[in-house]
Amino acid sequence: MAVFTNKVVIVTGASEGIGRALSLALATQNAKLVLAARNKDRLGELEKEIQSKGAEAISIATDVTKKEECENLINEAVKAFGQIDVLVNNAGRTMWTHFEDITDLSLIEDLMQLNYMGSVYCTFYALPWLKKTKGLIVPVASVAGLTGVPSRTGYSASKHAMIGFFDSLRVELRDTGVSVTVVTPDFVLSEMHRRA
Repeated sequence: MAVFTNKVVIVTGASEGIGRALSLALATQNAKLVLAARNKDRLGELEKEIQSKGAEAISIATDVTKKEECENLINEAVKAFGQIDVLVNNAGRTMWTHFEDITDLSLIEDLMQLNYMGSVYCTFYALPWLKKTKGLIVPVASVAGLTGVPSRTGYSASKHAMIGFFDSLRVELRDTGVSVTVVTPDFVLSEMHRRA
């Protein structure tokens, strides 16, 4: 039996890139997948692909920048499967411009809201359920969250914030049985970069 067999796994940002690849990999272990992203059509395609492989999956269109949608995601996951074992906070966006060339600071605010606060919101609502299963939180940060990267100021800041938050949360949860594993991938060519 594989590690994630019959585990209920929520993956945000599941419609593209790392989230999509991870969801397909987890399907081969027969995880029970809760797929979340804003693109309802892409989520539906992924849900069908996973189900065709014999794994269980539901898709929930979710904008993680909205607290109420994160709460709904968690509620729907529990309604469908009765528990949550793993939360993968993967939804995110990047940027490609020097700070001095930015003309609208809402770009930085939007990156913080999506990359950082979206992970905080989902974790907040999932945590009581993860404590029951002694589950796992997997924030997908970035190497850019470990060091400064030119033309990625806002993105790096949001990923630094993620790492600081989840490193601190790991210590707070030390005696609860909930694990926190921060993932810091290097550059991955995906739709996120094409839309930057």
